[in-house]
Order: sequence, then C-alpha cells, then structure tokens
Amino acid sequence: MDKKQIKAVNWVYFATVVVSCVAPYLGIGTLTDNYLVLFAISQALLVLPTAVYLIGKKVNYKEAVRLNKVKPSTVILLVLLTFLLMPLLTLINALSMVFATNSTADYMQTLSGQNSLLVSIIGVALIPCILEESVYRGVFYNEYRKEKPIAAIFLSALLFALLHGNFNQFSYALIMGILFALVIEATNSIVSTMIIHFVINANSIVLTYALPKLVWYLQGLYRNAELLGNTEEMAQIQSMFGEGGMDLNSLLESSDAAIAQMGVTDVLQTYGFSALTCTILAFIVYRTIAMSNGQWNRIKEMFRRKPAVPEQEAQVHIRYTLEPEEESPKKEKKERLITLPLLAGMIIMLIEMIALELT
Repeated sequence: MDKKQIKAVNWVYFATVVVSCVAPYLGIGTLTDNYLVLFAISQALLVLPTAVYLIGKKVNYKEAVRLNKVKPSTVILLVLLTFLLMPLLTLINALSMVFATNSTADYMQTLSGQNSLLVSIIGVALIPCILEESVYRGVFYNEYRKEKPIAAIFLSALLFALLHGNFNQFSYALIMGILFALVIEATNSIVSTMIIHFVINANSIVLTYALPKLVWYLQGLYRNAELLGNTEEMAQIQSMFGEGGMDLNSLLESSDAAIAQMGVTDVLQTYGFSALTCTILAFIVYRTIAMSNGQWNRIKEMFRRKPAVPEQEAQVHIRYTLEPEEESPKKEKKERLITLPLLAGMIIMLIEMIALELT
C-alpha cells in the first residue's frame, strides 16, 4: 500500500473536523427554519472532504468503499441482527446517561416534528446511512485495514464516535463502529452496514413519531382514572411525566432524569439480561451471515495470532556449502495509522465534547 495514502486519509479526517467546527458559523441556519433541511446540509458538508479526496485522487468509489452485492437471504439476516443488537446499544446508551447528558432526544423531536414520517426517514435514516458509511466504514476503514486490519476496526470506530461531538452519542457510536466493521468483513460489502445503519435510524424515527400517540393514550388513561376516582393509577401515570405537565417534553425529561438518577448497578439490572441474551443470539446470526458468505474462516484468521517461531528454527544452522545463501525476503514494515493531522483532529473533537458537557 502507498504510504502516502494513509496520510492523505488522515488529512481528510482533519478537514472533516475543521468543517464540523466551522459550519455553525457559516450562517446556514438563516437559510431555512426546517431543521431537517439544515441537517441534510450539515451531512453534505461533513462528507465534502471525502468527496474531494475521492475526486482528487481519482479513486473509484465502488472499490474504495467495497460496494458489492448482498444476497437477499443476507439482507433478512442483517435486519434480524440489527434488532438483536438494539438491546446492547440501549444498555450502552443508558450507561452513558449515568455520566453524560442525553443531547439527542429533543433534537430528534425537532427534526421529525416539522416533516412527515416518510420525509424524516429519508432525511434522517436513508441519507446519513449512505453518506456516513461511505466515509467511516468505506474510505477510512478500508484504507486502514490494508495495513492493520484489527487496529483499523477500532480506529475507524473511534473516529466515527468522536465526530458525533458528545459523550452520550460517543459511547454507543463507538460500539456501533466496531460492530459495523465486523459486519463488513462478514459480507465483504458496505451495503450490509448501510442496511443496519438505516434500520437503527429508521427505528428511532418511527419511535419518535409514536411517542405523541403514547402521550395521548396516557392522558386518556389519566382522565378515565380521574373519573373513577382511582388515585393510585393517577399517581402512577403522573410519575411517568414527572413534576411538569402531562405533555411529551415532560415525559422525555422525566425518562432521562430517571435513567440519570440510576447507578451503574441499577442500569445493568434493568437492561443487562436482555442485552446479554440478545447479544449471544446476535453472535449466532453474525456467524451464520459470515459462513453463508464464505468469510467466517477469514475472520477467524484475522484475529488469530501468528504462531511464534519454534526455538529449533530460530537457532543458527551451520552451512556446509560454498554456494551463496539466498537472502530471505525482508518483512515489510507496517505503516503507522495515526499521524499528526489525525491526532490533532481527534484532540479537537475531544475538547469540543468536554466543553459541551461542561456547559
């Protein structure tokens, strides 16, 4: 692999970080008051450095991101895998909320509240899953893995998590990034992670649209309990909304506050069993996907350490011939994945996350 390639990709990440920091000051918010449109513009800006890289280096997009076909049977298994992984992501999200602020719930409500369900799914689920996967599991991961496959899994996941800009999203985005890289190896196609990414985002959007219906249903239960004089049921329903009014914002704030007040042990007791059970089932499905695509043995080989040279082979042998000894091929030195531009970008995002949490 060309050593300059990794350096170029790392500069792309640094440029992406700079764009994410500068974008809020470009006055884009004055163009429209529709948050979904602004979200789409921000997504386009964040993939701009990668697009410039692909065009400037004349890199074929299909080859760069491993855009290969996925079998219909694999698609079904990928959807099943996604729902089996959701309890684990829920657990990670709940654990992060014990220490960090949930800054996404209100934003999701704002994004989807101004548009129809279909438009929101396209804008928040479909477009991001294509663009983000093309950048992080496409260009970044696939370039890094040419040098160090295992390190590439964790580094690309870390870069993906940092660009989310807050500790709450960082936690589960990091796990998602690791899982997504493994899924690509199981299918040899970025289409697989695009599918999983889409299902996760679309599920969040659907739940966001369902919440007002839940509030309406709870309000009806409360009025019915009030008519019947059932004070116990009224108190139970009121506790779900907290001390505020019986509206959607109060429900969300009360839910976040309840999780934030829980300790790590409480979170594990609440979400741990379902997360563990579903994760075991997810591994079985993952192995099935990898085997059906002929990738399981290669994945095991990735994680298998090379055996040490036996002591007998390491000893110097006396040669009883005057013929020149053939030179053994020199072991190619692996290129470092982390360079100064990449490190600078990571530090900038970390500082931004800390500043956001403190404020």
